[in-house]
Amino acid sequence: MHRQYEHLLGPAVDEAKQHLPPDFEYTVVKHQARAGRISFIHSPDFDTAPEPIVGLVVTVSANGTARIRYPPDDPFIYHHKWLFVSDDYPGFDVVESKARSCAWAVLPDVDRMRIGRMSYWQKTVVPHLEK
Repeated sequence: MHRQYEHLLGPAVDEAKQHLPPDFEYTVVKHQARAGRISFIHSPDFDTAPEPIVGLVVTVSANGTARIRYPPDDPFIYHHKWLFVSDDYPGFDVVESKARSCAWAVLPDVDRMRIGRMSYWQKTVVPHLEK
């Protein structure tokens, strides 16, 4: 979820935030309750890109150990970013984001196993959306 809503995840997020590197700017919080991990993800273009980049990730385990994962050269991207926010989120047009999800979800011949990578998305899916 977007960090604006992290309070909904409870005190575990506040505890995990204590183990982040100083000045780390994150956009998304991912809570893996079963695994006891909370990830803080920087997405530099979350509000501006239809499919934002998954940037630097800091994952904090239940014991406070923090692990940093750098984005690969061909970064992962988020789809359905409207699911990360409430309908009244002010950072982007939520209705437009939902419409984009509907538009690409019905495209034929889209390899759903590969859409998480920016290169595949831009080469294969985006041209069909621009028609």
